Amino acid sequence: MIERQAAVAPDFAALRDEFPVTRNWTYLDLANKAPLPQCAQDAIPEFLREMNELGGREAFSKLRVEEVRASLASLLGVEPGTIAFIKNTSEGLNIAAQALDLKAGDNVIQAEMDHPNQVYALKRLEERGVELKWVRNGEGYPPVEAFVEAMDERTRVVAVSYVTFGIGCRVDLPALGAACRERGIILMTDAIQGVGILSASLPALGADIAVCGGHKGLLGLPGTGFLYCREDLIPGMTPPFFARASMVPEARPRMEVELAPDAGRFEIGNQNYLGLWVLGRSVEFLSKVGLAHVEERVRGLTTYLMELLERRGEKILTPRPWEERAAIVSIESPDPPKAAAQLREKRIIASARNNGLRFAPHFYNTEEELERVVGLL
Repeated sequence: MIERQAAVAPDFAALRDEFPVTRNWTYLDLANKAPLPQCAQDAIPEFLREMNELGGREAFSKLRVEEVRASLASLLGVEPGTIAFIKNTSEGLNIAAQALDLKAGDNVIQAEMDHPNQVYALKRLEERGVELKWVRNGEGYPPVEAFVEAMDERTRVVAVSYVTFGIGCRVDLPALGAACRERGIILMTDAIQGVGILSASLPALGADIAVCGGHKGLLGLPGTGFLYCREDLIPGMTPPFFARASMVPEARPRMEVELAPDAGRFEIGNQNYLGLWVLGRSVEFLSKVGLAHVEERVRGLTTYLMELLERRGEKILTPRPWEERAAIVSIESPDPPKAAAQLREKRIIASARNNGLRFAPHFYNTEEELERVVGLL
């Protein structure tokens, strides 16, 4: 069982010590890859010892996989049967898009600002005669009203980012989800820049399908992640790939096609057992810290970073209101790759994205680090 978060905010200075990367770097790149907490790093030699000394039975235990699934579902506020493990967000988006019963003449709505991997997953649907309808960007991410205006009687899916990867715009998923439900439209979201950072449960967001890699807010390794699907939607979805793991157990000896009734139908082949050992530790760690505490700390750090940048006269590309952003703070830069490289020489990790320099602090960062970074710009 996962210990629930304490009512009192944790000691973030002590939690910082759980991240070895902070001893050598100012790490402001959560939106790219997360550093592993020590407890997750410890899982790696334990996995190898289990293989080398104990024969690997626990290392490749399906029971352990199910324990991780239950822990992750608890963190997300959903039932374990609505979660399928995937290797990354791109795979999950492709599986979901192909599994939906979409026909020629149907349309899917998405925004220009979304990640290219979401766009490519949906473009495959054009082979079926499905139309992609684009909602154009203005100053930032399109408002909910723009998506509603684009809906018509043939709209079957709206696909959006929970938080955009470039400048970090947070979408009002509950409002968009309500508009979709009123019209019988499925809401699908790439949630990787919000999960593990923002405290809202998946049901509270109103998304019918949510996809997330494990290597950002969930503090895991690349090669892990989840595909969430609303329970009553699963029976009407046919995955693009079949494997033994996709079927009910009794169908396997007869080599018959009888898909699992839950999200297990979306899984194929062996799991990333090592990755899930690590992810399980990180999920337990996040559950003990508490996502509400994580969100409050990230809000404080990013707000302070914005204040420092404003004083320096930097042009901030990320929206100011907390309800419209998460961990990302992007600023305009004449040469983002050069700026990121210069910071790296000072042992500061940030990312160049489009025309901006992107910072993504997390609860292991400090105000003093942010002051130093802004002073070096």
